Amino acid sequence: MNTPTPFHSSPAADAAVDHAITHEAIARRARELWIEQGCPKNCDEAIWLEAEAELRAIREKRYRHPRLRLAGADDC
Repeated sequence: MNTPTPFHSSPAADAAVDHAITHEAIARRARELWIEQGCPKNCDEAIWLEAEAELRAIREKRYRHPRLRLAGADDC
């Protein structure tokens, strides 16, 4: 059974999305983040923006996963 999520593809939103990153890709990542964060309510926009920023950073080769430690890094 699929859990309904607030992240569905919308043709109207495609106009605001960078053509190199598809609306569907953002929706997929937003759904992953939403699930990772425990399916919070009223966080749709924040999660969408996080997913979009993450995909842009990956595309621009400047993304580093926030939970990954650098070798030799001190614990904070």
